[in-house]
Amino acid sequence: MKKNIPFALLMLIIISVFTLSCKKKPIDEPTPASNCETKYEVIYGDLTTVSETALSNYENGQIKSISSSSAKFNFEYATDKVKVLSSGVPAYQIDIANNLATKVTDLSNQSEQRMTYDGNRNLIKIEAYLNNNLTDTKILTYSNGNLATLTQTYPEDPSVKRVTTYSYSNDVATKTDTDTRYLVFGPIEFTIPLSLTGTISKNILSSSLYTYTSGNFRSDITKTYTYTRNSSGVVNKTIENTHSLTVSNGVQTQDERTKQTILINSTCN
Repeated sequence: MKKNIPFALLMLIIISVFTLSCKKKPIDEPTPASNCETKYEVIYGDLTTVSETALSNYENGQIKSISSSSAKFNFEYATDKVKVLSSGVPAYQIDIANNLATKVTDLSNQSEQRMTYDGNRNLIKIEAYLNNNLTDTKILTYSNGNLATLTQTYPEDPSVKRVTTYSYSNDVATKTDTDTRYLVFGPIEFTIPLSLTGTISKNILSSSLYTYTSGNFRSDITKTYTYTRNSSGVVNKTIENTHSLTVSNGVQTQDERTKQTILINSTCN
């Protein structure tokens, strides 16, 4: 399980930092420091000696690079696109219209993700294409200002469905809460800046239920989240508890509980 941990951590960090670097800020929100950095550390289970770290660097309020022991990503911005470079090589291009991401292209294989929004700038559909053929569709629904469900289906296999349902606390998310919670809450692919996907959920995420079904196979993954804040009220630790339960042909094949802790140490707050 741990062989891909560094890359997985970078994906989590990218989801978070795109929110910080590109989000259009309300008047009452502070502007990020011109030059700052954030260190993220993920601890798996209760073993504090087993962890992964990543460092994010900012200039003039924009994320410029993310690095860990396994990879480094750099970011280049333009009015109508964002390019993501991996170890100096262009990896993804995000097309932008009206300050919303409309298409993401994987430059290694020319696969695409195309985004659709409603009149309230809510992202409601993501379609994935390979060689111009539709491979899967994600439908997003909203309730009370929060993302409620994400359903993924596949045209070539209608029996397969992935559904995630999200639950929230009554706490309204501050800017810092929004930034840090995307470390563990990323319904959108990591390549898409969350700031460019329209409206984001207004409350603090408390739990999620992911269900995968295919014929007689079913897998449920329940995640619950708890947060710790420092003396300034900024979230500096998130704990994600996961319960995975799998049933195949009526027989339970997995019942596993795991935990990960994410520590955030930033000079950007």
